[in-house]
Amino acid sequence: MIEALLDAPGDAIQRYGFMPMMIATAGFFLGGFVKGTIGFALPTVAVAVGATVLPPEVAVACLAVPGVVMNMWQGAREGLREAWATFLEFRVLIGVMLVTLFAATQLLPHLDTRGFSLIMGVGLSVFSIAQLFGWRPTSPPRPAADIVAGGLGGFFGGISGAWGVPVLMLLLSLDIPKKRFIRTCAVTFLLGSVPFIAGHMTTGVLNARTAAISVLMLVPVAIGMRLGQQVQDRLDGERLRTVILMVLVLAGANFLRQAIVAG
Repeated sequence: MIEALLDAPGDAIQRYGFMPMMIATAGFFLGGFVKGTIGFALPTVAVAVGATVLPPEVAVACLAVPGVVMNMWQGAREGLREAWATFLEFRVLIGVMLVTLFAATQLLPHLDTRGFSLIMGVGLSVFSIAQLFGWRPTSPPRPAADIVAGGLGGFFGGISGAWGVPVLMLLLSLDIPKKRFIRTCAVTFLLGSVPFIAGHMTTGVLNARTAAISVLMLVPVAIGMRLGQQVQDRLDGERLRTVILMVLVLAGANFLRQAIVAG
């Protein structure tokens, strides 16, 4: 692994080209910045940019190490005790999400994901736009809401990798404070990444070569995330909420695009 890490820069440039690697690196930096600012969207931004110049499976593999490390950093920013408390509070959500996510990955070969992308895109867009125009959902009953969000998150995550969207919709409905929102995102996303990483290792997408590139991507992601955290610290809760909803509108539009292109 050490040898692969030392050879990774030259090997990546030789395989994919200098400019493609620079563009991918810039995409991962931008993904880190967005995650640092609003607490999520590292995969959405980094993979979206990276996959335009690299094979999609390589772009996904490059995300493995930064995704885990950045969520650990973000989740523990207020202290391990707070992170543990967050896990305990949302343990039902997390448990249901992990079980459903694993089950959904087994169903993926038998499902038409176009319809699910369409449902996700419409639901997310309507939810986010309505809130931008002033609608505030009432706080849903728990733990029933946790079970629903965890089940939907795991199901959609298993077939599309987007397990965070239903979780974000729940957290916005709960209207929790800014720091608690960011911490909860990090803890749930960190644990949700475990079955995905395990799956990529078994299929060979994440191997010694791609893992070495993933380790190198820690640098631009970490720099971007630190700069994003400085922006986040200057945003009050309401402004942060508005930015989050605008990003979710774009995510909903992307789901709709995927459904149309797939059709």
